[in-house]
Amino acid sequence: MSGARAAGLAVSVLFSPARLGSLTLKNRLVMAPMGTCLDNGGHITDDTVAYYERRARGGVGAITVEGCLVSADTVGPEPRISGPEYLPGLRRVVDALRPHDVTVGVQLMHPGRQVVDGPSVAPSPVPLNSFSPVPHELTVPEIEVIVADYARAAVFACEAGFDFLEVHGAHGYLPSNFLSPQHNHRTDGYGGCLQNRARFAVEVARAIVAAVDLPLVWRLNGTDAEPGGLMIDDAVAVARMLADAGVASISVTSGTWLTLQETLAPMSVPRGHMRELAAAVREAVDVPVMAVGRLDDPVLAAELVENGEADLILLGRGLIAEPDWPVLVRTGRVDEIRPCIACNACVDLVGRGERARCSVNPEVGRELTWSVTPAAHPRRVLVVGSGPAGLETARIARLRGHDVSIWERDPALGGKLEVAGLAPSKHEVLRFKDFQAARLAALGVEVHTSSPVSAATIRAERPDVVVIATGADPLVPPIPGIDGPTVHDAQALLRGEVPVGPGTRLVVVGGSATGCETAELVRAQGAEVAIVEMRGSIGRGIEAITRRQLVRALKRDGVEVLTRATVVSISPETVTWEDPDGARHELPADVVALAIGWRPTGTADLALDDIEVHVLGDADTPADFVRAINSGADAALTL
Repeated sequence: MSGARAAGLAVSVLFSPARLGSLTLKNRLVMAPMGTCLDNGGHITDDTVAYYERRARGGVGAITVEGCLVSADTVGPEPRISGPEYLPGLRRVVDALRPHDVTVGVQLMHPGRQVVDGPSVAPSPVPLNSFSPVPHELTVPEIEVIVADYARAAVFACEAGFDFLEVHGAHGYLPSNFLSPQHNHRTDGYGGCLQNRARFAVEVARAIVAAVDLPLVWRLNGTDAEPGGLMIDDAVAVARMLADAGVASISVTSGTWLTLQETLAPMSVPRGHMRELAAAVREAVDVPVMAVGRLDDPVLAAELVENGEADLILLGRGLIAEPDWPVLVRTGRVDEIRPCIACNACVDLVGRGERARCSVNPEVGRELTWSVTPAAHPRRVLVVGSGPAGLETARIARLRGHDVSIWERDPALGGKLEVAGLAPSKHEVLRFKDFQAARLAALGVEVHTSSPVSAATIRAERPDVVVIATGADPLVPPIPGIDGPTVHDAQALLRGEVPVGPGTRLVVVGGSATGCETAELVRAQGAEVAIVEMRGSIGRGIEAITRRQLVRALKRDGVEVLTRATVVSISPETVTWEDPDGARHELPADVVALAIGWRPTGTADLALDDIEVHVLGDADTPADFVRAINSGADAALTL
């Protein structure tokens, strides 16, 4: 039997029906609730509706609409379900999804102390961190009001037409905060022993079950992944209590705002990192269990169901990147799945209160207006450069019917994608690069590698349009000795062009993403590594969760990090740097890697007066992956 045939048989279990209380889901794939910031003042917008409708078209069995605030006095960027004025928008979501044979639920949420603004409340006056305010300790009457808020929100959800409900009882939000022995210091009936700490959650569950006849899912941490927090044995016991209180399903997750590398694992974390938590709960309860945690590998997801570790599979970021994931898996077109690379750009934007976007899918957040329509007048389009902007321009331009060629000076497509993916923690980037290259081949884009482009090349090809996506060149400041024989662009070390190994003393000048990734790779090869950065921290520009994980790993692995340090000279054996007080220090250096920044290549002398030219991505303004992909898409949609 072929591998593809075996995989097809293996994943078929994902498309068998599943029970959720009184409901029958058409398959075992559930869209996880993830914030979008597409609402307006708590009200569902046309953009919100279009976002969910697009994912319903992709064949998922159930959709859980993102967390909606249950209490009117809570301040947050989330939609609201705290009053009748929010029902029209919520009904519109349900009505838009009905034609797609999908079961629709909504998550009920109270953030507790995990708020950016407004009232901060908690079981005990324990702040989230040293920068956060001390939360108000809830009184028993105030707890009773919040329990009633959940029940009232459940009634509103029923009136809006939702099929099921979910309570966000995890990730350090209010119910989770009550469960934590680390943060719940109460001495009354809501604190102390596990049964008391679970009392709030059980009361909320019972109030909802009594108020509406809808299946209730409870999102529960298998572990808080922080010292002194909830652990799996107690989570299992809480899951039993909730099932006894009438909860129809347990959705098992992990982490809090203090341990987001668990909740929203970056690409350096293996897929399925929470599977053992789900399996432990599944063994203990008689209700269906949902598993989550980078389960967008269909064979892995099917394995969890086949092994009895979970009944339902949650897809979050994977469905942001590829809304058609279910139908593509079901029909055996796995190679067409646009891979989620767990870069967390979507999470980072929403965490800052900005609209959701995606590094690999430019449609995200603009589903309402997104349309790849055939070009009225197909043209010859020549794309110079195959980084993220160039690849996406070529793909969408070809989909629109243009005659497209892409030209890359290096031996393989990818540009900075190829280099970034060489760092140990960023290999997922190469999956996206390979996906884009395969799509261009399937679409019939003419590909030229090892092909530098000059004005003469353009004249010979006679295109109607030239798209310049040549990226950016490294900045090389006028530091004495920077042109010495031991000094190299950091990308050369990532490519393996500069020999390093055990005993090599490497100094990385600049703590940018490229600098950190170079330090990570070379340290893994056994070299002694130091990073010298002018600013107060390293990793700026990297998504916050990934940055935290990477910086911790660098320090754990023995990389010396010097901040507020200015390099003043480089010799064949040393790097001299100056601290804020003007004192000078020397670092021994066999090799120096420069990762100071970038300058746009611009038109690179490729602009011709009689040919339409577009300059995109880093070639125009060095920025991030999201901007590069979106600029490529925008250009292709207007050609």
